[in-house]
Amino acid sequence: MLVRKVPVLAPVNNPEPGASESSPPTHIPFLNHFLPNQEARNRSHQSESSPLSPAVVRTTTVIELGTKAFIIQSQSDYKIQLTDSPDISTLSCFVVSGTSNLRDDLEKAYVSWAQNDDVFCEVFLEHVCIFSNHLEIGENVLQLLASWDCQHLFHIIGSERIPPGPYFFSNRGIFRPCRLFSDDTESFISSTIPSQEDPQMYQMLNAAAFGASSLCVAVPSRTKSSTAGHTPLAGLRVAVKDLFHLKGVHTGCGNRGYRRLHGPANASSDAVQRVIDLGGVIVGKTKTVEFGGSQEVIGDWCDYFDPMNVRGDGYLAGTGSSTGSASSLAAYPWLDITLGTDVDEQAGGSIQDPAVAHGVFGFRPSHDGKPTLDMVPPCGILHTPGFLGRDIRKMYEFGRHWLQNSSKAETLRPKRVLFPREYWSDHSGVQQIAEDWVVSLTEWLGADKVDISMEETWKATKPPSAEKSFLDTFNDTFMTMIHRDFWTYLADFRSEYQERFEADPYVCKVTQYLWNKGKLISQDHWQEAVDEVSLHNTWFLEHLLNDEDTILIVPRYKLDYRDEYLPVPENRGFEGFDSNLHASFSGVPNLIVPGKSQPYNDQ
Repeated sequence: MLVRKVPVLAPVNNPEPGASESSPPTHIPFLNHFLPNQEARNRSHQSESSPLSPAVVRTTTVIELGTKAFIIQSQSDYKIQLTDSPDISTLSCFVVSGTSNLRDDLEKAYVSWAQNDDVFCEVFLEHVCIFSNHLEIGENVLQLLASWDCQHLFHIIGSERIPPGPYFFSNRGIFRPCRLFSDDTESFISSTIPSQEDPQMYQMLNAAAFGASSLCVAVPSRTKSSTAGHTPLAGLRVAVKDLFHLKGVHTGCGNRGYRRLHGPANASSDAVQRVIDLGGVIVGKTKTVEFGGSQEVIGDWCDYFDPMNVRGDGYLAGTGSSTGSASSLAAYPWLDITLGTDVDEQAGGSIQDPAVAHGVFGFRPSHDGKPTLDMVPPCGILHTPGFLGRDIRKMYEFGRHWLQNSSKAETLRPKRVLFPREYWSDHSGVQQIAEDWVVSLTEWLGADKVDISMEETWKATKPPSAEKSFLDTFNDTFMTMIHRDFWTYLADFRSEYQERFEADPYVCKVTQYLWNKGKLISQDHWQEAVDEVSLHNTWFLEHLLNDEDTILIVPRYKLDYRDEYLPVPENRGFEGFDSNLHASFSGVPNLIVPGKSQPYNDQ
């Protein structure tokens, strides 16, 4: 592999497109040299290494360029030595092949990076490296680089390539940068970066910038994803709820005692591992309410700070339990997708309700009612992973690859849209928005809008053994399951913590309430609730969503303040049937779609 170093000494005006490559040269002394072979590289590395290997001592370097901050890890990502200097410099790498107009290709890449990549900035153009099969660099290319204030050009001729984009380099090689963003809404419990020793493992980011008191999250360049066609989610920035396991990182479940008891995870949850296998990058773990339960206001959050909600005046409640997954997406354009989980004990809407409160899309996929064993669930047979996003197209692309068996999915066009009266909003403005939205949807689909009554349909079609109304029949079903499952699923945590620390773990008042209720519920009582779920599912799938041509739409609206004083958990009235529970019980998919905004009077 041949490397040519070309100092670009004289800035000139940007030439017109199509300028001749035979123009007089602009002071271009060439320095030709070959990269050392792998054996020589290894010898050089060993001679420079300290007694402690990089696998033992990890260092993270923070580099501030103007108002932006970046990190690089201790080991170079590519053992390509472009300089003998130990000083770290910026570098932009362009990969060009089979083209007749090198200048145009460089300019197109530059424009694309400037528009689409929040890691790239013009200071990275101080040094440029071109990977190509071109033997010569024309004068019009050098003039273009000079107009970018490029000082040196490295021209690498041969088969070796690295992904295009911004880098740092020194005599130790080329380093892939991540840009640091401050977590101003305190949505993250930890910031993570891939381990350089094990591509399947992650580690906590031990770096900060800007003098910020909150975490900084490191995100990779978006320019790399365009060249990684074999991994469909390459470069996608994903954050995961802290109920999922991420290999190499602690799982805390929103509770300091749980985090204290357990070491870093030795394997990732299947839902997280699938993101990694598809090329996504896990940039951090987001805050969850304790064990996926319910912490609705600041007073409920005893171990960690309640994430801020940027919607409205900035002081609306974020609800839960995938609180951080929703608040981070609403606040940060540099984040693409977040993973959440669903069910919480308030309404079975751990993904849906935070999505509503923060104005983002939320998707609870289909599930089969089997317990999710590789994560920490509050109610195993109803609990399922899902995801949130700001862009429905990106949501679709993510789900198309991430969801199991999605390749077998068919495109369906509903013919009937159910709009149950029991779930209409008592806020006139919200209800009007919902009405208009449903009408527009049915017109676009060419479908029928059907205003139905759940109670009337239940009365006409319920089994003879069911004596109560629909809402009364299922009033206690969900909370009975949640109470007992919170007690039984977390039994090992309580006993192991007591054994190690000779004390009970501290939990928030809502979790303690659930435990106090759950230990009084018998197996038979729990089984009655499970049977009620089966009753609901049989009726719901036979008389409402009884074919692939039918969907059901419910308006959702959240207007609560984060600093409200709520009654003690015993007096909050958690019982009752919520529209979210149709999906939680039956396993049908549930999608939250943001509608229009609604004015409100702040405090």
